[in-house]
Amino acid sequence: SSGINAEYGREHLALGIAVYKGYVDDPRNTDNAWVESHAINYHDGLGTSFSMFPLRTSSEGESLQAEWITLDRNLDLYGNHEWILEKVCFHRHAYNPFSSSAKKQLPVVAT
Repeated sequence: SSGINAEYGREHLALGIAVYKGYVDDPRNTDNAWVESHAINYHDGLGTSFSMFPLRTSSEGESLQAEWITLDRNLDLYGNHEWILEKVCFHRHAYNPFSSSAKKQLPVVAT
């Protein structure tokens, strides 16, 4: 059964689109060490392709959490991750909550 899931996973992961790979503007960067990201977009339009795969973080032993979230302009994002998400919205012809027109049209919701 795990072989079937592994094959299923490989097939779906092969459908990912590389969005960005490289340096990320991050407050933890120094002259000698910096953060790099490799962002890949996997589209699951029906919500069924990736539901069998649990989300995990890549940092073993750390108390980090991964979860599916709704793309929202009020997200507190690190570095140039907003720009990376804008590229995904453009590529997928999706609503971009970070665009200047969206910021003018939508009210800010206090949380």
